[in-house]
Amino acid sequence: MIFRTRVPAPPLSQFVESLWLYEGLEANHTKEKLLPNGSVELLIDLAGGPKNLYERQDLRRHVTYRNCWISGMHRSFIVIGVQNGSSMMGARFRTGGAAPFFGFPISELSGNVIELELIWKREILALRERLLEATDVEARFDLLQAYLLKKAQSRLEPDGAISVALGKLRNWPVISLRQLASQLGLSHKQMISRFDSRVGLTPKATSRIFRFQHALLRAHQACAEIDWCDFALSCGYYDQAHLIHEFQQFAGVTPAEYVRTRTEFPHYLRLD
Repeated sequence: MIFRTRVPAPPLSQFVESLWLYEGLEANHTKEKLLPNGSVELLIDLAGGPKNLYERQDLRRHVTYRNCWISGMHRSFIVIGVQNGSSMMGARFRTGGAAPFFGFPISELSGNVIELELIWKREILALRERLLEATDVEARFDLLQAYLLKKAQSRLEPDGAISVALGKLRNWPVISLRQLASQLGLSHKQMISRFDSRVGLTPKATSRIFRFQHALLRAHQACAEIDWCDFALSCGYYDQAHLIHEFQQFAGVTPAEYVRTRTEFPHYLRLD
């Protein structure tokens, strides 16, 4: 299996965390959970054939996607199909970074996975064809980077207020949202509107995901038995019960279950 990433050049790097590609996937399972990571993700299938997104509450039911799709910000895990030999590439947008590439509020993508042909029409399929014709990994990254730059055109200007707000929401303790809005010189309603347009979730939901991400990465890296009470408090939760509640919301498992079933990738859990 080949797995490669590239950090795009400025100014794209302010909005896109990474470009990625894998070829010849090797897996011994058919379904996995993808946990919320605070990102909007663009995906392009380089192998062909349908890819499945399963219902969380009934894994017998699924929706099929083909060619290219966009996955918005999610408030809980999603369940995706895994196929041996598959090859894909994509772009992971930074939190709040996807807005310049779409002509509508990013909240319209939130909680959804949408085939990109419905949004970017035939041009995204034309890009996929060019990617399939390019056999060199770096050439493929060049093509995707150039496409995204062209797609954003002159809109690659950060929203300063959102950038400051996201920075503050990543820290603990988190200040109140009204206090945050006041520091930004915005009304509470204006701040909510800006988050709706640029981030896709409310400030409160975004803050919860950031806190979960911090706890998730710490749990993933833990190599000794964890005192979950101390762990919860050090990650900004009120107590162990609060930590467990948030893990069940975002990952569908308790923190201890996550540690027992973790894989080499912190945001993925095998289901079979």
